[in-house]
Amino acid sequence: MSKISIVFDRVRAEEKMLQKEAEQLGHDTTSIDAKITRFSTESKKTDYDFGNVVLERCVSYFRGIHFTACLEFLDIPVINTFEVANNCGNKMLTSLLLSKHKVPTPKTYFSFSAEAARENLDKVGYPLVIKPIIGSWGRSVVPLKDKDTVDALFEIREFTDGPHDRIFYLQEMVKRPPRDLRAIIV
Repeated sequence: MSKISIVFDRVRAEEKMLQKEAEQLGHDTTSIDAKITRFSTESKKTDYDFGNVVLERCVSYFRGIHFTACLEFLDIPVINTFEVANNCGNKMLTSLLLSKHKVPTPKTYFSFSAEAARENLDKVGYPLVIKPIIGSWGRSVVPLKDKDTVDALFEIREFTDGPHDRIFYLQEMVKRPPRDLRAIIV
C-alpha cells in the first residue's frame, strides 16, 4: 500500500473522487491545502509526510507550479512534474512543442509588442483570436474581427501592464461544434 497526497487550493468534486478512488484501490490518502503549507530553502523531505507521491491539483496555475517546484526541491515525486505543468499551462510553450512534434494545431502567431502583433494581423488578416498565454476556461479569449477591436483591446493591455500582456498569442479562428474537446495523455 502506498500513501498518496492530494495537494489542493480549492476542494472540488474531482479531488474528492480522486481520493475516494485511491482509497478504494487500497491506498492511504491525505489532502493538503497548498495555501497553508510552508517551505523554505532550509526545508527537508523529512519535515513533511507527503507519502510516496503527490497529485498536484491546485486551481491556481502559479500556485501549483511553484508548489511543485518546492516538492521537487525536496525530491518528492509529483504528478505532474514542474516541466510538464509549465509546458502545458503556457499556451505558447504548448503550441511550440506540439508544432515541433508535428501535431496538427491551429495556425498560431507570437508577438512581443502591440506593434509587432498589429504587423502580424496586417500580414495574416482577420479574424484571429487573441488568448492569454496563461489562463483557462476561456477567460480573456477575444475574437479579433476588425481593427477597432484590436485598438481597444491592445489599449487595455497597455494600461493593465501585466507581464503576460506583453506577449501576444494570436491564433486562427477555427470553425468548430459548440463544445470543447480535451485530450488527456498519460
